[in-house]
Amino acid sequence: MDDHAGQVAATGQQLTPQNLERLAKLARERGDLDTLLTALDALVSVSRERVASATSGVADLGHLAAVLIEHGDALLDHGRAAPAQENYEEALRINRHLATADRSPESEHRLGVSLERAGAARAALGDLVGALDIQTECLALAHRLLADGGSPAPQARQRLANTLEKIGDLRQQQGDTTAALDAYTEALEVRRGLLSVYGDVAPLLRDISRGLLDVGDMLRLRGDAAGALARYAEGVTTARRALAVAGGTDIDPTVPRALFHSLSLVGNMRYDQGDVAGALESFAESLALVRWLRTEYGEHPTVLRDLSVGLDKVAGAKEALGDLPAAIEGFEEALGVERRRHQIVGDRPEILRDLVWALEQVARVRAAGGDAAGAQAAGREALSLRDR
Repeated sequence: MDDHAGQVAATGQQLTPQNLERLAKLARERGDLDTLLTALDALVSVSRERVASATSGVADLGHLAAVLIEHGDALLDHGRAAPAQENYEEALRINRHLATADRSPESEHRLGVSLERAGAARAALGDLVGALDIQTECLALAHRLLADGGSPAPQARQRLANTLEKIGDLRQQQGDTTAALDAYTEALEVRRGLLSVYGDVAPLLRDISRGLLDVGDMLRLRGDAAGALARYAEGVTTARRALAVAGGTDIDPTVPRALFHSLSLVGNMRYDQGDVAGALESFAESLALVRWLRTEYGEHPTVLRDLSVGLDKVAGAKEALGDLPAAIEGFEEALGVERRRHQIVGDRPEILRDLVWALEQVARVRAAGGDAAGAQAAGREALSLRDR
C-alpha cells in the first residue's frame, strides 16, 4: 500500500469526500484494487456521516447511494460477493425512496442502475427468485420510461431489451425454457427495431447476433433442431455484418467473438446431425478467427479459452473423419494453450477443470496413436490436478 493509501487507512474519516474520490479514481486507473477499496471504505463512512448530519439533504443521500454502488463493484472485484450485495441492496432502498419522493429521469436512471446491480448480485449468489423479482421491477421501469418519454426512446428500448435478456437468462436457469424463449424473442425484436434508429452499427448487430443465439439455444433445448440451426445461421450472417462495418482497426473484440460463437454453434449442430465435414468447415473458420484475435489482442485469458475451445472442436472433427495425426496435433496445441492460461491465471477451479479436460483428450489420442508412455504421462498429470 502506498503512503497516500496508508493515510486514508489511518485518517480516512478526516479527509474530504473530494480527496477520497480523487484517490479512488487514481487507484482505479492504476488497477490498484487494494487502495481503491481502502479509499471507498473511507468514502462510505464519510458519506454516512454527512447523511446523518442535521444539514443533510437529498443530494447527500443520492451521493451515498452512488458511493455504495461503487464500493460494491470494488468488493465484487475482490471476490466478496456477499458484502457487495449488501451495498447494492442498501443503494437500491435509497434510490427507491428518492424516485418515489421525486420522480424524474435522473432519479429513475439511478433506480435502474441500482436494480441492475442488485439483480446481478442476487443471481450470482443463487437467489434466482429474488433476482427475477428485481428484473420484473426493471421491466416495469423500462416500460414506464418508454410510455412517458422520461428517457430518449432508443435508450429506453435498449434498457428494455437488456432487461428481457436477463429475464430470459433467469428463466433458463430455472428450467423454464418456454418463458425463456418468450423473453429472448421479445428482446430480439426490440433490438431489431433499433436498426431503424441506428442503422447497421457494429454493437447493435453484435447484440442482435447474440440474441439470435439465445433464441436458437432455447429452440434446441425444446427439440426444434431445424429452428435452432436457422437462428444460429442467421447469427453468423449478422455477426459477419457486424465485423464488416466495424472496420479494420481498433475493433471491439466482442464483435469478432460474436462471430466465433455463432460459427461454433452452427458447427455443433452440423456435427450432431452427422454432417462432420460441414461442422469442420464452421469450426475451422471460427478457429482462424480466434487465432486472429490472439494476434490482435495478445494472450488474454478469455481469448486463450476461445482458442483452446476452437482447437478442441477442430481436432475432434478431424478425429471423427479419421485423420488421427491431425487430431493429435490439434489436441496437443489445445493442451499447450491451456497450460499457458493456467500459467497466467493460476489454480482457479475452472482453469484446472479445463486443463484436466485437455490432458484427458491428449491421453486418449496418444493412446489411440500408439504412444502408450505419453498417454500414461498425460493421464497421471490429469489425476494429480484433480486432487488439488
